[in-house]
Amino acid sequence: MTAENRGVQQDLPRRIVVVGAGLLGGSLLSALQLHRPLDDRPGTTLVAVSGAGTLEALRNRDWCDELHGYEALEDACDEADLVVLCAPLSALQSHLLRVSAARDRLARGAVVTDVGSTKALVCRTGFDGFPDEGEGSPRFIGGHPMAGSEKSGVAASDPLLYQSALWVLCPPPELPEGQDGGLRAMISVLGARLAVLDPVVHDESVARISHVPQILSSLLASWSGGEERLAEIALSLAAGGFRDMTRLSLSRWEVWRDIVATNPAPVAQGLSEISQRLGELAEAAQAWSEALKEFDLAPFDTDRRGRFFDAVSRGAMGDAGTLLHTQGLPRSLVQSEEKYRELFQEGASFRSRFRMPRKGIVHDLHEFVVRLEDRPGQLLALLEPLAQAGVNVVDVEILKVREGESGTVLLGFASAEEATRARDVLGNDRFLVMDR
Repeated sequence: MTAENRGVQQDLPRRIVVVGAGLLGGSLLSALQLHRPLDDRPGTTLVAVSGAGTLEALRNRDWCDELHGYEALEDACDEADLVVLCAPLSALQSHLLRVSAARDRLARGAVVTDVGSTKALVCRTGFDGFPDEGEGSPRFIGGHPMAGSEKSGVAASDPLLYQSALWVLCPPPELPEGQDGGLRAMISVLGARLAVLDPVVHDESVARISHVPQILSSLLASWSGGEERLAEIALSLAAGGFRDMTRLSLSRWEVWRDIVATNPAPVAQGLSEISQRLGELAEAAQAWSEALKEFDLAPFDTDRRGRFFDAVSRGAMGDAGTLLHTQGLPRSLVQSEEKYRELFQEGASFRSRFRMPRKGIVHDLHEFVVRLEDRPGQLLALLEPLAQAGVNVVDVEILKVREGESGTVLLGFASAEEATRARDVLGNDRFLVMDR
């Protein structure tokens, strides 16, 4: 972020209080201070509430106008227009209750929000603690910026952490129009993308794409190394696919304990459903194994065995049966093949929608891929002309192991117009530009 951005106000709230200045809270403060005016105009007062060690670290930075310990939380919230609770989920509830008990000390029309990874339980407490008490009464709006890092603490703060991240808001029913304006302005200043969801829908959704996958990743890594006789050999054979599927297993349980504890029902349902489907797949594979035992493939020559498995791979089960000199294969083998075929088709169909332009709760990125030669300097040669032309690349992904796209870079842009400008800048003289 450049110095020219420091004068941009974008209607930020007059007094913002950040409770818990670790990675998320610290990154919020470090980003917001860049947008305060450099002249003598009234600006936003930034207030931090945190532990003694964090406050000491903040004193060496110019991010805040006021520093308060947790014991002075209520005092820090005097006339606050926006209070952002950034503490871990285990502490967030108690902070929320304390602020709600002192809500008469907040500014008129104030908003209290949070950055917790689960929303239903927090929003229930927040909505009860900040009821509609008439015009100008403070209200609670649940929030979840889907951004983070493997690091923690104020020392890991990053003013760019929220750029292009999705920030979910869960407002209460019948929130007065415009009361969330200051919160939305802050999200816009941070460069995040906004989405609005019901708290329960949020928790059920993130259980599917975050919470349950985290547990499955840990389970997969644990299972892969669970057989001592095979562990070292398996590890030596592991490549990109295993790396990607087990990356989440490096997460610490101390971080995830609060998430599982505050979203147990969707997690339990997800694991139960996956367990049932895994059981069905295991039964299908076992049935396939038993069916093949009925046929002795050994007498057949290599060519015929090859044609048999080729027929199976094509789903041509009738041809496979003919090669085995039988009128029809066992129904169990046919059903097993169908079960796996449907699984792979459904999985591929849903996963392919992850990157394609799609309608939904948030504006999606506009993307294309560029094929690069495998030689030094190609990435710089790709991005440098875009920077010189003032084209903002919102997302960059190096596609290393995807079939058919090896040696390509995925570029994402905020608008179709920006993507078109990028394509014009790059042309096809030095790079092969292709649709995603």
